[in-house]
Amino acid sequence: MSLIGVSMLEMRQMIEQACLPDRCEVSCADGEHLTIRLGQGSSLDDCLTVTGVPIASLNTCHDLLGLVSRVKAQRDAPPGARKAIA
Repeated sequence: MSLIGVSMLEMRQMIEQACLPDRCEVSCADGEHLTIRLGQGSSLDDCLTVTGVPIASLNTCHDLLGLVSRVKAQRDAPPGARKAIA
């Protein structure tokens, strides 16, 4: 884990709270890469799913906020303009 002293649960909560008021779910099945599901409003129907975000790239709160900004921009982009986030 990159953010020293921050547990996976705390990192997930920080990302999910930064996405409010939109619904966001963050998971980390392998302990090394995040999967982020970001919906529009309170629903995850037709949500954007981003996989393979390396935890090692998240060293500061600024990195977390940058990630959230990129995920939101990706969700709001036209489907043909979407690109990888990692």
